[in-house]
Amino acid sequence: MRFMLAGVSSGCGKTTATLAMLRALSARGLRVAPFKSGPDYIDPGFHRVACGRVSHNLDEWLCSPEAVKRILQIGARDADVAVVEGAMGMYDGAGSDSRCSAWSLSRHTGTPVVLVVDASGSAASAAATALGFLKYRDDSGIAGVFVNRVSGERHFELVREAMSAIGLPCVGWMPKDKLLHMPDRHLGLVPVEERPDVQAQIERAAGEIHIDMDALTAIARRAEKIDISPTAFPRTFEGKRIGLAKDAAFTFTYEANLIALREMGAELVEFSPLKDAALPDGLDALYVPGGFPEVFEAELRANLPMTASVKDAVEGGLKVYAECGGMLYLSMIGAIPVQWRMTDRLQRFGYVTVTDGDGYRFPAHEFHHSVTESALPKRFTVEKRGNAYPEGYVYKNALAGYPHIHFFERPELAERLFL
Repeated sequence: MRFMLAGVSSGCGKTTATLAMLRALSARGLRVAPFKSGPDYIDPGFHRVACGRVSHNLDEWLCSPEAVKRILQIGARDADVAVVEGAMGMYDGAGSDSRCSAWSLSRHTGTPVVLVVDASGSAASAAATALGFLKYRDDSGIAGVFVNRVSGERHFELVREAMSAIGLPCVGWMPKDKLLHMPDRHLGLVPVEERPDVQAQIERAAGEIHIDMDALTAIARRAEKIDISPTAFPRTFEGKRIGLAKDAAFTFTYEANLIALREMGAELVEFSPLKDAALPDGLDALYVPGGFPEVFEAELRANLPMTASVKDAVEGGLKVYAECGGMLYLSMIGAIPVQWRMTDRLQRFGYVTVTDGDGYRFPAHEFHHSVTESALPKRFTVEKRGNAYPEGYVYKNALAGYPHIHFFERPELAERLFL
């Protein structure tokens, strides 16, 4: 069984509804597999807390349709139900044609959609909104509605009756509750690692959700079966140890990337730049992913034994790949000669195409408020909407840049980064 919760817009309460749904279904004894459409790193962390299972990103820009289905198949293995949280509004994607949108993902994977509608201040008008979404595309995939921010059961009944008139069942509802508001940062939620209260908030949301299990199950059973042959990975990293920075400052990793590295034979050795005294022994490469290291700058700089260990590794020629926030970390501790500063606005945002120095091209995405300066050479050329600019600083055997990279179906890209 599988379904997608897609919103009428950002801010309609879709993530809160998803977390409540994940926890409530898990509490019913179901094995729930969570997913997130698009490149967002933060929501999957909340999914994991809500249902105790790793959440996978499904992104049609970063991956081919076959790879998206393969990741979906891997993530849903042994699950009773898979729940996909859509990104932004259902039809919002890379362009006006809804490429890379939640709608596109639902269509290509055969996943029925439950539309999340904010009903605050409306009743029949909420059904009019849903009808617009239903008719906007002939193949909308919308099979039902979840009604959010309801003032009470009578309000829900009014909405449900209006939805019934347009042929859409309501699979559930949640009331308005200011205590369910989740703080955000840079157009996304504050990461779960910085939210000690998140368990209680998810429990509260799950306690307030109302689910029509019969209606929801009927929709989830409509999902097309995913049956993709296993990916054959070259064992290029057999016997190699790759250090992986992982703590509250470095949380932006795609689970599929880690699967790919392990399938290629790598041993991933996690360490904390915040708490550990040194890098793990015997590393063949170092992976410093993104996150919000600027939030923890004082603590990261204060961990002098770790900063010395990282600087020694870079100076000693260890292969290092540092992505976005990882680049800022190497800069802030003086491991690479790059200067950085935060700004009060988004500098770059969206899907891009990257060309390596020898012409190898691959998709990526960027999202950052910081800017950098350095005289170091750059390895990448990044293209977006006809504009091109250099990216990816090279220092000794380290590569550090802003593009967020997905290499699940591109083992040759992983080799370029870590060999």
